[in-house]
Amino acid sequence: MYRKSKWLVLSGWWLVVALALIVMAQEPHRNVEAQKLKNPEPKNAETLEAGKKLFARHCASCHGPQAKGDGGMALAGGTPSDLTDETWDYGSTDGEIFVAIREGVSADMLAYKDKLNDKQIWQVVTFIRSLAPKAKDEKP
Repeated sequence: MYRKSKWLVLSGWWLVVALALIVMAQEPHRNVEAQKLKNPEPKNAETLEAGKKLFARHCASCHGPQAKGDGGMALAGGTPSDLTDETWDYGSTDGEIFVAIREGVSADMLAYKDKLNDKQIWQVVTFIRSLAPKAKDEKP
């Protein structure tokens, strides 16, 4: 009897741990410190154009020319993120996007801190944010 109840307790414990890991794996990776960062670049035509050029040069091969995640050049064979949808696995604030680009997030999305300076990364962030879907009541 004791063995049976001990087995049930252990089984229940592992079930709880497994469920917790599944839930954590499905939650987006949020970065509380990065959320505090504010984009210092002005949101104007010059910044957007600079970000667009940098995106075309450094990002489009993986994320695609329209940022739909269809560039096909992911390093580890993963699927690049569609940057035009509403799903942001590594956070959706400007600061979180900045940190994801600067520090990288996986074997596919490597760090760009040695290729782009902070100003350039912020320009890319501004461009990427311009691709986000507009709310129905939001003016383009």
